[in-house]
Amino acid sequence: MAARGLFADRVHADEEGDEDDEHPVAFSQMANQRSDVFAAHMRDHSRVPRLPNGTNETTELPPLSAAPPRRHGKLVNDTIHGLMRIDPNALAIVDTPEFQRLRDLKQLGLSHYVYPCASHSRFEHSLGTYALADGWVTHFQQCQPELGIGRKERTLVTLAGLCHDLGHGPFSHLWDNEVLPRLRELGRIDADREWSHEWMSCELLEHLFDENGLEDRLALDSRDGLVRADLRAIEELISIDKRDYDSAGRYHGRHSGRPQLQLGGKMYLYEIVANGRNSVDIDKFDYLLRDGRACSVQPNFDHRRLMQLSKVINNKICFKGSEVYTLYNMFNTRANLHQVVYTHAKAKAIEFMVTDALVAADRHYRFNELIWEPARFKTIDDTLLKRIEWSTDDDLAQARAIVSRLRRRDLYKFAGEVTVPDHMHASWARVRPADIVSKAPSGSALRECDVIVDNKEINYSMKSKDPVSNVDFFDNLDSTSAAPLGAEKVSAILPRVFQDKKVRLFVRDAAKLADAQAALNSFAKSRQCTSPIGNTPVKRARADEGGGPHSASRARALPGLTIDERDR
Repeated sequence: MAARGLFADRVHADEEGDEDDEHPVAFSQMANQRSDVFAAHMRDHSRVPRLPNGTNETTELPPLSAAPPRRHGKLVNDTIHGLMRIDPNALAIVDTPEFQRLRDLKQLGLSHYVYPCASHSRFEHSLGTYALADGWVTHFQQCQPELGIGRKERTLVTLAGLCHDLGHGPFSHLWDNEVLPRLRELGRIDADREWSHEWMSCELLEHLFDENGLEDRLALDSRDGLVRADLRAIEELISIDKRDYDSAGRYHGRHSGRPQLQLGGKMYLYEIVANGRNSVDIDKFDYLLRDGRACSVQPNFDHRRLMQLSKVINNKICFKGSEVYTLYNMFNTRANLHQVVYTHAKAKAIEFMVTDALVAADRHYRFNELIWEPARFKTIDDTLLKRIEWSTDDDLAQARAIVSRLRRRDLYKFAGEVTVPDHMHASWARVRPADIVSKAPSGSALRECDVIVDNKEINYSMKSKDPVSNVDFFDNLDSTSAAPLGAEKVSAILPRVFQDKKVRLFVRDAAKLADAQAALNSFAKSRQCTSPIGNTPVKRARADEGGGPHSASRARALPGLTIDERDR
């Protein structure tokens, strides 16, 4: 058989038989393979008419639970990966209300207020992650048939990639990182119960299975259909945690209480979707590519090369030694996106406004009850802002006023940031509003409720640790052994510090900006940090400066100062 693309998708595998019938591709042939992850020879299939009787008469649709999965799946043309095939099992999950909810969850939360094109959703990211998972598993099936990866295992890994973000809350990470912590501080959420979007993804997957009758529908494919027992493996693939690994990257499972995993005999399968050992996984590949494209921050790594030059050794995914630089570039891309996109000062100011609005709206929505019940949690998404904006309920008045400010671009102001010296990282304690306000000038009216402290951390995915130190490398494609490469053996110009810490300050009232900046400056000096840099630009009002009614009102609100309307 002629050599096919390394990640070639067997589009009609359900007609051609099991993977065992495929001829494996030797590693020595890889250089001659095409690099397209999803290359495939497509057969021409005639379309089945929607109405068998060939008429335009409408017929009553059967209930969803009675609808069989589409036999040949579906083709989707993706901005990042091109043509992707969604197989029948995956499509049965995609075509449910629980998965379609992801269309209303923006991947980057509120970043589109700063980067207008950053409006892509968790929906397309999930499809992209699914496709990459399928490509990587197929690579191992073809190049290392001795691993014995079967159809069912391939299905479980790809569906884990598809469903890994089902449990995200409104505005993506804003929900986990800002809203829920604030509600905990206020005592509105049980501090003893841990909530994460990975946990909710698993809960929603089971709920989705029950609500849509998937066990009966998917069992129609007798060869790799899903049954309830398979959900546990998918959930493990989604929710495996970095805290379940020791410092050397060995799995122990003490955090999650899972010393034994359902697919534990093939631990490398747990490194494809959510890699707790070194954070090199297809979730990261997709979001770095997708987010970078949307925000014109070009990634400087080739995920296809990493996938092609990987193999399983000692039950771990390992990479060719030449790819150590590609991996460092990937983690540098992640840090760069965090710096210029994910934690952009203006976007964070907007995030804090929305956080305040949602915390105020908790009186109405009772999020503490919603977040533990999948059937109720699935009813909230990014449309919450619209619901608040157009509501007439008195208990949403405060939240509505904040949303109104956001619509008029009357944003919270950025007072500046302080960089924490790297030698202080280990002992640096989380800074709270009281720590800043206590340094305000004598006679200042600055209060804790006027400021928001953002304890910003950017790293290479593993706090202060170098994630590449947990990656094993092999010499050539025929190697049977692999080991980590020490940074000192790679290059003298690699990073030596893998985490950046900053303290940033925001104010809710523009009239308090000057006092907040003075307080931050005093705080920096007291902690022996560098002077604050960056803030919302301000300028003195000029008597001859024109302006409409909004300019006049702002001048009254902030005597002697006016916020530049062009500061967007």
